[in-house]
Amino acid sequence: LTALGFDDLSDNKPDPELFSRSSAESLHGCDAFVSHSWHDDAAAKWGAMQQWRDEFVAEHQREPKVWLDKCCIDQNNIE
Repeated sequence: LTALGFDDLSDNKPDPELFSRSSAESLHGCDAFVSHSWHDDAAAKWGAMQQWRDEFVAEHQREPKVWLDKCCIDQNNIE
C-alpha cells in the first residue's frame, strides 16, 4: 500500500502503469486480498485501507503485503 496514492484508486479507469509497481509474492505471502470495484467511493475505500494498514503495522511492525486486483492484474493482458 505504500506504493499507492489516493489518486491511484480515485478513478474508474484501468491504469496499466500500476502493474509495473507491483511485485510477485507467493499465495501464502499475502496478508490481504482486495477486489477493486470501479464504482466504489474512492475516499471511503482509501480511508478504510489506510486505517487497516495503520492497525496492521502497529500489530506486526511491518507493512502489509496486499494483492489488489487493480494493480496486480496486468490491465494490458486480462485474458
